[in-house]
Amino acid sequence: MSPSLQELFVSYSGNRTAGEILTSFVLVSSGTWLAYHLVKVIYNLFFHPLAHIPGPLLSRATYIPEFWYDVVRSGLYTKQIQKMHDKYGPIVRINPHEVHCADRHFIDEIYAGGSRKRDKPMHQVRGSGVAENATFSTTSHDLHRVRRNALNKFFSRAQVFRLEPTIRDLAERLCDKILTVGKEAPFDVTTALSLFTTDVITGYCLGDNLGLVAQKGWEPNFREPLYAQLKLVYLFRFIPWLKHAGFAMAMFTRRLSEDMETLFNVLIVDMPNYVKRAQANLDKGVDDSEKTVFGSVLQNKDLPPAEKTLQRLVEEGFSLFVAGTETVSWALTVITYHVLTKPEILRKLTDEVREVVRANNGEVPDWKTLEGLPYLGAVLYEGLRLSYGLASRSSRVAPTEDLFYQGTWRRPGANKEEKAQYVIPRGYAIGMSAVITHHDESIFPDSHSFIPERWLDEKNQHRKDLDRALLSFSKGSRGCIGINLAYCELYVLLALLVDRVFPTMELYATTEADIAWDHDFFNPFPVWGSQGVRAVIKG
Repeated sequence: MSPSLQELFVSYSGNRTAGEILTSFVLVSSGTWLAYHLVKVIYNLFFHPLAHIPGPLLSRATYIPEFWYDVVRSGLYTKQIQKMHDKYGPIVRINPHEVHCADRHFIDEIYAGGSRKRDKPMHQVRGSGVAENATFSTTSHDLHRVRRNALNKFFSRAQVFRLEPTIRDLAERLCDKILTVGKEAPFDVTTALSLFTTDVITGYCLGDNLGLVAQKGWEPNFREPLYAQLKLVYLFRFIPWLKHAGFAMAMFTRRLSEDMETLFNVLIVDMPNYVKRAQANLDKGVDDSEKTVFGSVLQNKDLPPAEKTLQRLVEEGFSLFVAGTETVSWALTVITYHVLTKPEILRKLTDEVREVVRANNGEVPDWKTLEGLPYLGAVLYEGLRLSYGLASRSSRVAPTEDLFYQGTWRRPGANKEEKAQYVIPRGYAIGMSAVITHHDESIFPDSHSFIPERWLDEKNQHRKDLDRALLSFSKGSRGCIGINLAYCELYVLLALLVDRVFPTMELYATTEADIAWDHDFFNPFPVWGSQGVRAVIKG
């Protein structure tokens, strides 16, 4: 009778040492792991639904290039994607499951609105770290719509008009602060502006602002601690569990920095208390729906109880807090640099603003009036274009339809255009990047230069094309919910700066490298070692 497998194994193992058995186990496990990944590579290259999309071999097969450039090299994958487009055309495969587009004509297909569903890929959402349950980070189109509907009323244009006096008051007080404290020593412009945007978004969301504009100097502020958190986003994308380590590190570093201490207290201590206060007011029958975001969400009858938990609302608040602090302050920083280094632009802008100031009894008029100033609007749009908003790619998944791309492109140095036709199967991600689209020379000639006049084009169709290609607030059903609030802040504060601050402000030890995009961690960052845009007040 032949021996059983068990008897053979016992006989075999009985003649071997424990070390030999362990070595065999490691070799078998390693071989199995390698075989599994080799099969995955072969599948990704030849049998995957995106196998027909061109791109570098390693990017089509693995996530290694993305990990290398975004994690190891710190936010440089967008630059590599641009090089891919130069070589492979307007549609390229940038990782095994994702496609990138560099054709502005396809924006409305990728970022569709209305009834066309658009999910977000989980690979992108994982970078949100501790805010993965916020509306911004929601993967499902249907769940996103439910969450967003609960916020829409609070961020509507009508609601922003009601709260404009508060925004105006903070903007005027920031100008007073700059004119006073700015005489003492050179100051960081972005930091100064972020005091205003932080107070606006915290007051808007929580009902009470943090009083950063009212403090004596520029400290504490949230700019550096927020930047420290942003620099972890790509690491979280590949190693999601590290977000818990990031939280633990924040608990430790808050004792080493006044800024981090303030940020930690707001997000971990104060924000949950604001949620609890809103819930207590609701229990008492107090209507907070037009005073705080939390009150608006908690009183929304269409939102299920699972969406109103303390943890989810804190994550929602954190997401709004980060978005509301950074985008506007950086856009105004970019505008400040260009306006102060280009006297002709400053002259035109000042003449236009002061004309309406004189007509308004010496006061900067309201947001609605300021929106009617063509050159002010042109400067704002050009500032948004070169500050980008979200700098890293923003991808969408069409879960119920295939997307059909048809276009043409010309290889660098080539004389003839080539046709490009691809089908992006349903269920797979395709995205675009503002830092690539905003430098499309076919729509933005001399794209790296600050030229407000491009937005004054009298050809209406061309202006529509410019608006369509501007991705600073994204597009479609998942476009930035805070766009109305952002525009109100931009128009009001810029007009006040032009009228009151810019005439006595000078840049200090600042070059264009301090505002030009070099790498990104969701948000755009200038070259490493930049001291930021600094300025002084004369006299």
